[in-house]
Amino acid sequence: MQTLRGKALVFLLLADLAIAVMSQEMMGNVMSEGNATMMGIPRMTPEFKEMAKKLMLKCSKMGHQPPAMPEPAYNSSVEEEEMMPQNPFSLFSSLLSSLSSSPPFPTLTSSRSASLSNSSVDRPDMEADWNVTEQLLNVTTLPEMIDIMKNSTEQPRCFMQTFISPVAWSAVIQNGQWVPIEDLSKLLWAAKPYLENMPPHYIHLPPSPDQLHMAEMMKMFSEVFSSLSEEQRDQIREWVKASVLENEFNCTHSSPAQRPKRPHPWSMGAKPTPGGPGALGALLHDPNSLLDSGGPNRVRCPQRQPWLNIKVLRIMGRFLSRLPPQEVKTIPSEELCQFFRSQSVSHSFQRVGAIKASLGRTLMSRLKTCFSSTQELLQHTASLGSLACFYDGGVSSLNKTMSKGLLSQLEECQNSASKKLKRQLVSKLFSSADAFPDPELLESLGSAVSALPLSRLTRFSAQALASTLPSLSRTPWSAAQAKNPGQGPAEDPGEISSSVLLSLGTVARGVASSELQTLPGEELLRGEERERLERVSQMMSTLQRKALLKGMRSSVNVSALVLSVPAPLLSSLSLSTLGRARLTSIEQLEGRKWTRAQSAFLLKKIVGRKLKHQHLRMLGQAIQGVTCEMIDSLIQNETMESVEALSQSSGWLDKTQIGCAARQLFHTLEQNRTDYFSSITKEELQSIPATVLIHLPAQRIQGLPVSVCGVFLDKMAAVSLSCLPHSSSSRSALTQRALDCLGKNLSEVSSEEVQSLGPLLCELPPPQLRSLAPEVLNSTLLELTACPYIPRSYRAQLFSMVTDTFGQPSDWSEEDMMSLRPFLLLDNSTLRTLPNRPWLRSSLSDLIDSLPALSSTVVPEEFRPRPDLSTLRWKLFVLTTREDGQSSTAGQRRRRREAVAVGSPTSDLIEELGGGNVFWSPAQLANMSCETFTASSSQLGEIRDFSDEQLAALHQKVIEALGPVGQLNESQVLELGCVSQGFSAQELRQLNISTLDTLELLSTCRWTQAQRRAVWQGFKERTGMCAAQLEELDIVGLGQFICGLEPEEIRQLSNDSFREAAEVVGYTPCDQPQLESFKRKAVLVFGEPQSWSEGQVTSLGNILAGLEAAELRSLTPSVFCFIKASAIPLIPPTHLAALSVSQLQALGPDNAAMVTEAQRAELGAEQRKGLADALGVAYIRAGEPSSGGSQSSPAPQTGGSTSHTMRGILLKPLLLLVLGLMLD
Repeated sequence: MQTLRGKALVFLLLADLAIAVMSQEMMGNVMSEGNATMMGIPRMTPEFKEMAKKLMLKCSKMGHQPPAMPEPAYNSSVEEEEMMPQNPFSLFSSLLSSLSSSPPFPTLTSSRSASLSNSSVDRPDMEADWNVTEQLLNVTTLPEMIDIMKNSTEQPRCFMQTFISPVAWSAVIQNGQWVPIEDLSKLLWAAKPYLENMPPHYIHLPPSPDQLHMAEMMKMFSEVFSSLSEEQRDQIREWVKASVLENEFNCTHSSPAQRPKRPHPWSMGAKPTPGGPGALGALLHDPNSLLDSGGPNRVRCPQRQPWLNIKVLRIMGRFLSRLPPQEVKTIPSEELCQFFRSQSVSHSFQRVGAIKASLGRTLMSRLKTCFSSTQELLQHTASLGSLACFYDGGVSSLNKTMSKGLLSQLEECQNSASKKLKRQLVSKLFSSADAFPDPELLESLGSAVSALPLSRLTRFSAQALASTLPSLSRTPWSAAQAKNPGQGPAEDPGEISSSVLLSLGTVARGVASSELQTLPGEELLRGEERERLERVSQMMSTLQRKALLKGMRSSVNVSALVLSVPAPLLSSLSLSTLGRARLTSIEQLEGRKWTRAQSAFLLKKIVGRKLKHQHLRMLGQAIQGVTCEMIDSLIQNETMESVEALSQSSGWLDKTQIGCAARQLFHTLEQNRTDYFSSITKEELQSIPATVLIHLPAQRIQGLPVSVCGVFLDKMAAVSLSCLPHSSSSRSALTQRALDCLGKNLSEVSSEEVQSLGPLLCELPPPQLRSLAPEVLNSTLLELTACPYIPRSYRAQLFSMVTDTFGQPSDWSEEDMMSLRPFLLLDNSTLRTLPNRPWLRSSLSDLIDSLPALSSTVVPEEFRPRPDLSTLRWKLFVLTTREDGQSSTAGQRRRRREAVAVGSPTSDLIEELGGGNVFWSPAQLANMSCETFTASSSQLGEIRDFSDEQLAALHQKVIEALGPVGQLNESQVLELGCVSQGFSAQELRQLNISTLDTLELLSTCRWTQAQRRAVWQGFKERTGMCAAQLEELDIVGLGQFICGLEPEEIRQLSNDSFREAAEVVGYTPCDQPQLESFKRKAVLVFGEPQSWSEGQVTSLGNILAGLEAAELRSLTPSVFCFIKASAIPLIPPTHLAALSVSQLQALGPDNAAMVTEAQRAELGAEQRKGLADALGVAYIRAGEPSSGGSQSSPAPQTGGSTSHTMRGILLKPLLLLVLGLMLD
C-alpha cells in the first residue's frame, strides 16, 4: 500500500510538471512538424466569420470595390467548429455577399469567361481579381497567402487584408516568437487591420519573444498606438518588461506561485463573441496556455530590477510614454543620454497623446542633465514631442527660432503647466512683432493661436486670417475667438459658400448661423465633402447645426438626409424629422451615432416589441433605446444569447438597462433551477457577464459555492462597479465573497493576492485593512491611491492609517507626495494647512490633471466618481498667488508679492489660474486695474460660479473700464460672457444684442428668472419679433432665455416651431410657471401625456416637471427611466408623491438618486421603499437598525473560513485521483 501511495504521489507530481510546460511544447510541435517558413493556417472557429465581416465592412464604407470571387463552396450555415474549412478564403465569397450595406458583388460562376465578359466594362480588373483569389484558395501557408495579397491592387487588397487579419494575429500569438523575421513582418502587416479595430480590452500576446522578434512586433504596435486603449498600452509595456526579464535575467515579475492571474479572455462576456472582449481568444484553442511565460526554473526578480537599457529603449518606441516614473529612474544616465541624442528617439514621443505629469517631469528632469544648457537641450526640440509639455527652463533666454520650435511641440499637451508655457511663448513672439504682425507669425503659432486674447487677435486683418486658414483650421477656438477669423473668409458679407465652409475647420465655430441655413445639402453630402463636413460640424454649436440642417432639409429628401448626414449633425435631428424619414429596418440604424431619445423613438417605430437577440448585435449606439420590456421578453425566450449580446454593448447601456437584464436573467435561471446560484458550476458562472453578475443580490453572492472562486475572482479583477450606488449592499457582499475566496486570514495574504481583488480593493473597510501584515499594508495603501472613490465613512480612518504608516503629509518628501497625494483628498483640513514647498504646487497641479473630468451634467452623490475638489483648487489658488518658491524668477516673485500686498489680480495670474479665479475675494477683484480687466475679461467671462458679491465687484469694474452697460457693443458683451450675470435686469434689457449666436453663448451662464425675462424683452424690442413669430432657430438660439417668455407668450408659440425645437427647450432650467406652460404646449403638439413614448419623454426633458400630479401618474411605467435626470429635482414634491410604488421603482438608479430630501419627505413608507428599490439600495424604515452596506464599517473579517480554504479546494480532487489509482 505504501508503494502504491508513493507511485500515486510521483504520478501527480509528474502530471503537474507536464501541465506546467505543455503549452510551450505544444507550440514547439507546431513548428517541429516542418520548416518554420511553411507555417500553416490556424484552425478557425465560427466566431471568426463575424469578426472578419465587421472588419471587411469598413472597406465597403470606404468605397473600395470588392474583388471578384467564385461561388461559395462552403455552407455558411454550418456552425460546428469541426466543420470549419482549413483555408479561410473558402469563406471569403459568402462573407462578401453578406455585407448588407455594400453594393452587389461580382461573383464568378463556373462559366468564368462569360462572367468576365459581362462585367468587363464595369470592372476591367476582374481578370486580375480572379487570378488572385484563385491563388489564395490553393495555398496552404499564411506567408504565401500574404505575399499574394500584397501584390494585388489596392481596392480588393483592403477586403483581403481585413478578412485575414484576425487569423494573422492568431498566428503571431502562436508562432510569432519562432518564425523567421521576414515571415513575422508579413504576418504583422496582415494583422494590422485587426490591431487597429480590436475591442479596447485585454489583448493576447505571444509568450516571451526574443529582442529581435519583439522589436519587429513593437514596430507594429507603435504604428497602431493611437488605436490602442490605455489598458492595452499598459499591458504591452508590461509584456515587454516581462519578456526582457525572462530572456535577459532569467527571472519573472513575481514568483510562479504568487503571480496574479491574467484576466480570463471571456471574463467580460458570456463567451467569446464577435468584436467583444476575448473574441480573438475564440480563434485559439487554449489562449491561457499561451500566456504562461514563467518557466519552472525561473526565480522571482528583485523588486526594482533594472531592465531598461538603450536596446530596450529603442524597442519600446512610443510605449516609453507609458513607463512608470520609478522605472525611468533606473535607466543608466549615459544610456538615456545616448538614446536621446540618437535617431531612435525621433518618434518615441510624437503623437502619443497626453503623458502623465509625473512621468513627464521625471523624464525632462533627467534629460536636462544630458546637456550643458537649455539652449543645447532645445537644439533637440524635434525629439521632445510631448515631453515638451513639461519644459520648465523659462522662455526669456530663447530666441525666435527656439520659441517657434518649442511651441510646435505643444500640440497634444493637456497638463496645466503647458497652457502657461504656450501663453509665455506666444507673448514672447508677439512682443518682438510689429504693431500689425504679418500672417507668417500667425501661421507659426499653430494651435497655440488660441492663447491669444481677443485684443491681439483683432490686430490681424481679415485677409491675413483668411490666408492662414490651413493653420487656423486646426486650432481649438473658443466661440468668441473664432468669431473674428470666421467672418473673414466669406466672399460677400452675410454669405458663405459650401467650399469655404468646409475649408474653415475649427474656425467654422465663428460663422454666423444665419449664413449656414442658406447652404444647399447636395454639395455638402457628397463623398469627400461629407467627411470634411463631419470634421467641421464637430466644432459647431447646437444653433449652427440646426441652421445647417434647415438649409439641407429644403434641398434634400428627408430620408436621404437622415441616412447620409454625418454624426455631429445626426444628433441634432428632431424626432419629428426622423418620423418623416422612411426608416424600416434595423440595418439602417447600424453604425450610426444616435442619441438616446432618437434610439428609443426609432426602435419603437421599426421593431416595436418584436426585437430579437440577433438585432442587438446590429444596433450599436441605438441600443440605448432598448426598454426593460424588450429586455425581459428577449431573456425569457433566448436567455444567454440575449445577455451575451447585451454585454457586448454594455458601454452604451445605462444602469437601468443593465439592472433589468440582471434581474430577468437571475429570475429565468432560478425558474429553471431553484438552487441555481448555490449549485452553479464554473462554466455557468463564466457565462454570466461580470457587469451583470455584480447585480446579484447579496444573499446569492454569499451563497456562491467555493468551487467557482477562481472564476469569480477573475471576473471581479476587471469589472467596473460604477453602476452600483456607493451605498449598495452588493459592494460589501462582493468584497467579502472575494476575501473568502482567497481562503486565508487577512494577516496571511500576500500583496499579489490583495491586488487580485481589483476594484473591490477600494471597498475594503479600514478595520479589515489593519489586519494585513505590515509590508502588505504598505503596498496595499499605495494601490488604494488609484481608487476613484473611497466611501465617505471610510475616509477618516483610512487617512489615519496613511499618516500612521507614512507620517504626516507636511513631512512628506517630493517623491512621497508624488506617490501619496491622492490621500490628501480624504482630509480637507490637512490639505488646507500644507506648508508651501518649491515643488508642492506642481505636484498638486499634476494631481488635478490626473483625475478624470466630471460630466457636464449633475452627478448625484450616490454615483459621484470622485470626492469634491474645491479645497484642492483653493489650495492651488493660494500657492499660485502667494508662491515665492525657487521655481519663480525674481520678477515673478516681486509681481506676486505686489499683487498680494495690494490685493489685486494681474493679467498673468488670471490667465494662469483659469477656473481658479473664482477664489478671488470681492475686494481683490475691486482693486484690479482697468487695464488688467480689459486684457483678462474673456478669461473671467468663462467662470459661471462667481458669487453675487464677486459679480457686483466685476460689474463696477465693467463700468470703470468700458463705460455704462447700455453703451457696450455686441462684441464686448460676447467677450464679457458670464461677467454679465452681475448686470441688473434694467441693464440686461439695454444690452445691444441682436444676434441669436450671442444669445446662445450667454445662455450657458447662470441666470435668474428676472434676468431671463429682461434679456428676452430687450431682444424682442430690438428685433421687433413677438413670440408668435419665433421660428425653430429663434427658439434654439434663445436657449434658456426662452424661459423669459410669459405663459401667454408661450401659448402663442408656433406648434410647428416648437415641435422641431422641443428638445432644446427641454434642456432649459425654467421656473415652474414656464414649465407648466411648455407642458401645455407639448400636450397640444404631441398629445396627452399617457400616450407619450420613451423617445418623446427623453426629448421633452425638463418640460416633464411641468406635468400636474394626475398627468404624471398617467405616464406608463416603462417611460420613467427615460425621463432626463435633470427634470427629477424640478418636479414639485406633492406631484412626485402622487406616483405609485411601481412607478417609483421604474425610475431607475440615475433618476432615483436625483430625488431631493424635500421630495422624499412627501413620500410614504412604501413609496420610499420603492424608491430605494429603484436606486438599488436597501430601504431602512425609521427606527430600524442599519444592516451592513458599504457605508458601514464591519468588524474585521478573517477573509475565509477554515472549512473552505483553497488548500481544501485543491486537495479534494487530488485525494479522489489518488484513491482512484489505489483502487485500480
